[in-house]
Amino acid sequence: MFLRDIEPRDKWQDRVCRLGFDFFEVSQKYPYWVDDRYFQFDMGQVDQVDKASEALHDMSIKAVQHVIENDMLDKFGVPVQYHQLIKHSWRTDKSYLYGRFDLAWDGKHPPKLLEYNAQTPTSLFEASVVAWDWLECNVSRGLLPSYTDQFNILDEQLILQFKTLLVEKQPETPILHFIVSEESEEDLRTVKYLAACADEAGWESIWLDTGDIQLTEDQRFADHESKLITTAFWLYPYEFALLDEYAQYIEHAGMKFIEPLWKVLLSSKALLPVLWQLYPGHENLLPCYFSDDPKVCLIKDKVTKPIYSREGANISIVFAGEDIEISDGCYGAEGFVTQQYWPLAKFQYGRCVIGSWMVGRVGSGISVRESYSRITDDVARFIPHVII
Repeated sequence: MFLRDIEPRDKWQDRVCRLGFDFFEVSQKYPYWVDDRYFQFDMGQVDQVDKASEALHDMSIKAVQHVIENDMLDKFGVPVQYHQLIKHSWRTDKSYLYGRFDLAWDGKHPPKLLEYNAQTPTSLFEASVVAWDWLECNVSRGLLPSYTDQFNILDEQLILQFKTLLVEKQPETPILHFIVSEESEEDLRTVKYLAACADEAGWESIWLDTGDIQLTEDQRFADHESKLITTAFWLYPYEFALLDEYAQYIEHAGMKFIEPLWKVLLSSKALLPVLWQLYPGHENLLPCYFSDDPKVCLIKDKVTKPIYSREGANISIVFAGEDIEISDGCYGAEGFVTQQYWPLAKFQYGRCVIGSWMVGRVGSGISVRESYSRITDDVARFIPHVII
């Protein structure tokens, strides 16, 4: 695992904007896309991450079954009035689209699971389309060998999985509503990309802003043109949706979800202590407990995280009782988990977390984000990668 410098492409900002990637920087102070560096892996390393990710995914699905069968939904902060809704979702629909593991990995030792973003993972478009375009450009410029590859089969697998879902979801019609908040450029780009993949797979996509969803007189959901929403992909955290005033209508709305409602469990960090309980000592897991568990005292260097949070918010890192790093935020009402600290790979410009993408049950790509701090936050940088 090497970090390499490369000459940036001429007017690369214009090129990525033409691709639809106009959020290539957080601000002038904080670039997001990095065009002049890349990570180099070999095929054996990629296979290691791929194998670990597929194993972790299978374990995670079994962990969801354990949670459902043992009535542990309260541990995940699911409102009690929606426990049966989540259980029904699990019993009736086990088909889904995608997710992203965040892994600590140095290219040598077994990857360690930090969390699973399995319901609303973003950075998908840049991992699939923008990174591949960067690779092709640099091969064409002669700066990378012609045999250079990338672990990136996201586009193909997403289309294939949407074809599978068109059969497994058994929709009333092939119309698929993609629901997103138009205020987020990144979320909107993610949804438009997914909609394009769905269209190629045979769906007929319609996308709309979350605020334009209507409730009909018979308490079903409709779009901005009053068309019923019968099948939906909703890029909105389900833990928030279940607190919304309209959540009470979901059960009888006759709407199917591309990402079933039980996916809220896979996106919760409460999954981590359950995995450790079921698979203690597994080489890809770190010791983790709910923060009110007395066993937390067994962990010397620890990371405490909210059960639900976004972009590194409300995380504290403690070494032997001393605060090392703390991030603020508005999360934590549902509780916290405490996980053994594991260092991120450190290079010249920061520490790196590996994003390992799952489409269905298939490992489909990796991405690398780099932060100055130990906590990967909302100003982390995206670094492309190659396989040589």
